[in-house]
Amino acid sequence: MTNGGQDEPPSRVGRYSVLRPLGLGGMSTVYRAYDPELDRQIALKIIKRHSPDDRGPARLIREARAMARINHPNVAVVHDVGLVDNQVYIAMELLEGPTLHEWFLETPRPWTEVLRMYLQAGRGLVAAHEVGLAHRDFKPDNVMLGADGRPRVLDFGLARPSADSDDDGELLGDDEEDLDERLRLGETHGDETYGDDEFDLQAEVTRHGMITGTPAYMAPEQHLGAPGGPAADQFAFCVSLWEALYRRRPFAGSSFF
Repeated sequence: MTNGGQDEPPSRVGRYSVLRPLGLGGMSTVYRAYDPELDRQIALKIIKRHSPDDRGPARLIREARAMARINHPNVAVVHDVGLVDNQVYIAMELLEGPTLHEWFLETPRPWTEVLRMYLQAGRGLVAAHEVGLAHRDFKPDNVMLGADGRPRVLDFGLARPSADSDDDGELLGDDEEDLDERLRLGETHGDETYGDDEFDLQAEVTRHGMITGTPAYMAPEQHLGAPGGPAADQFAFCVSLWEALYRRRPFAGSSFF
């Protein structure tokens, strides 16, 4: 990974030329990048070197593997995942927005148009559930529109197999080695790409006792520390749809009780 300074964006990550930042989060940064081998622009998501979440690399790998398992027009496509200089990256299809949240705030829209857009996002969630995954952090900011106007669900960093999934073995592989431990011990080198057996999608990425998700959209059981499954995704979807239709959330207050 080529970098002019710790706080500056890299100029290259693996084979990808980094063009400019697209979005900045607490844990990662997304860049517009160029893939010279396939002559196309992509979105490149990279964990920050000084991320406050030291489980960030494992979460990013979880996200890539979850998204790669889903083949649906309403889920963002993952092209590649790898490791360069002990930094994990995901290369995915370039979506320039807006997010679904930005979309419904742009201008008043007929309820039929709102419903049409959210139904498409809902189909992306259903596709995840059909392969045994629960998103666990669905919200309008985690759905982005492409240039074709079609919404794609993304940010599967908290995804995990749902409780009723019966194919965890195929999904997770047999190797339960923790990627973060490998990174800490310096056991990863160069430019690596992870296969099906490299990372355990079911491993708890967040620390024990931590509540995962975005509180405004979380189902009550998630607030109590339960991991959440398809039903929690449905709850989050309904809160999101209500917010888009009525320009406010269905619940107010500092507690879900």
